[in-house]
Amino acid sequence: ESPAVSTLERCLARAPRRRYRFAMPVVDDDALPPITMRPGVAGRWLSGHDQGAAAVSVLRNWVESGVSIPKHLHDYEEIVLIEQGELWVEMDGVRHRGKPGRTIIIPPRTAHAWGTLKEKAQVLFIWPTLDPFAAGKSTYLEGKPPTVA
Repeated sequence: ESPAVSTLERCLARAPRRRYRFAMPVVDDDALPPITMRPGVAGRWLSGHDQGAAAVSVLRNWVESGVSIPKHLHDYEEIVLIEQGELWVEMDGVRHRGKPGRTIIIPPRTAHAWGTLKEKAQVLFIWPTLDPFAAGKSTYLEGKPPTVA
């Protein structure tokens, strides 16, 4: 037995066990209700408190072409995965282009805005927190927060 394995086993034995409402939540994405989050943006929460998640939120958005989301920031990291279409993400005044096959990682407390380009986009957003738009978790520097339920 290597020292690394025995150390890992000791750490795992001491780690708290999380109890879920279900043995393993399985979410039928297509059965989830869509939400009109703002004009031109529809979404579905794939992972969150209501789906049985303990600590991570995942939101899928369908965004019409030419839509812009106002500048805001979160207290935590945000991961953006572009599934279809293209979009821009502006962080600290620098505009980045995203398309399928690219992952955009927005650091905590980084002011950012984003929008679509010429076509409709499908995007996954991932946050290491539940209810990322709850009061005190996100700050909108321009515009208003989205509708999330």
